[in-house]
Amino acid sequence: MLKKTLSVILSVLILIPTQSVFAQDCSASSAVVLDDETGEILYQKNMNEQRSIASTTKIMTALIACESGKTEETVEITFDMVNTFGTLLGLREGDKITLKDLVAGMLLPSGNDAANAVALYLGGSFAGFAAMMNKRAAELGMTNSLFVTPSGLDEGNHHSTAYDMALLTAAALKNECFAEICSKQKYDAFINGEAHTIYNHNKLLSMLDNCIGVKTGYTDKAGRCLVSAVQSESVKMICVTLNAPDDWNDHKSLYEYCEKMYSTEAVESSLYVLTVGGVKNSVKCSYSAQIKTLDKRKITVELYTMPFVYSPVKKGDIIGKAVIKYKEKEIASCNITAQEDVEYYVKQK
Repeated sequence: MLKKTLSVILSVLILIPTQSVFAQDCSASSAVVLDDETGEILYQKNMNEQRSIASTTKIMTALIACESGKTEETVEITFDMVNTFGTLLGLREGDKITLKDLVAGMLLPSGNDAANAVALYLGGSFAGFAAMMNKRAAELGMTNSLFVTPSGLDEGNHHSTAYDMALLTAAALKNECFAEICSKQKYDAFINGEAHTIYNHNKLLSMLDNCIGVKTGYTDKAGRCLVSAVQSESVKMICVTLNAPDDWNDHKSLYEYCEKMYSTEAVESSLYVLTVGGVKNSVKCSYSAQIKTLDKRKITVELYTMPFVYSPVKKGDIIGKAVIKYKEKEIASCNITAQEDVEYYVKQK
């Protein structure tokens, strides 16, 4: 297909938040709200400050498990896996459970035993799994993070930042297995073939209709930590707060604050595509989409059509695709369709 590029330059000015923008109030020591599609920072407060992150660490542990290709494999629980404290799934030495159910045991009730089981099963040792975590962090551009434990229990210099955790969460939510599990308010985990219903600690799933996850956390050192995400129409936002005494309300108010930065815009135009063998030499086509954007001036549209189409053409026929980009990153697409009939040319005798 030949590529035609149309830049849609629009004149309405929208003020875009910079990395120094602060919302009205936020109890967190560090916080960030990120647009998942564009990577735009909608709000930040000390977002690059290194801090303890408690059980939000399990986002990384769960992502590695989901990306392993071994989620349906059965793990036999050892003493070292359950030799821990804090919040637990309740595993015992000798239990058998799938890797996928261990992921649920980490993400919903925040089981430290489930996190240890994943680490030892996939990494062979805690040090081996920490190396896997730090390798994945480097791949994601998490330049201010160091992972030591799979559960988030404080040990060594285990730390991250609000911004790094937002990058991690953006990657994790693109994994179908991870996204499915972290959005559930309850889940049936099978231990030794018997179903055990476990419940999610993330209250935002019931407080916000459009909440799709992600993970809570707490230690004395880290304070209350919360990573969440909301999906509204074409916009997905990720919010991270570290050491936030009022984290539930922080996330609600930050989403309300950032939602107001978007405007809904119509992206539409018409074009002509050459026809062969028809009563007309070209057919009128068009595309139309509604998108939510932070800055209309940064929208471009790339049009993909064949150099010509054969007649007959019927109104509504799909002729190509329009790819809508924000700052050169695809955020939506729609069909280019014929707006008229073009009949086949029949020579009169």
